[in-house]
Amino acid sequence: MDNRYIFGTSAILIAFAIGLVGFFLVSDGVPDGLDKTMEETGFAESEPVYTAPLDYGSNYLSSLVMGIVGFFITMAVMYGIVKLRKSVRSP
Repeated sequence: MDNRYIFGTSAILIAFAIGLVGFFLVSDGVPDGLDKTMEETGFAESEPVYTAPLDYGSNYLSSLVMGIVGFFITMAVMYGIVKLRKSVRSP
């Protein structure tokens, strides 16, 4: 693998980790628009229909791990699409 790809991947993951810290600092204790509207109208949240096996967003570590997993899944899918497109395009 080319060094520029490794550098680019590392830079994206580091930016995500730093940005996640900023997200938690800004959003801690502040409801989003839907939560605020539900509080103002007195509407109660119902039980979820489906619960994901891994929690996303409850703490820094789980958010970081799920973000990295999602990044690599997306990168693998895009790599596969590019490879498939190149193989179909080549005579």
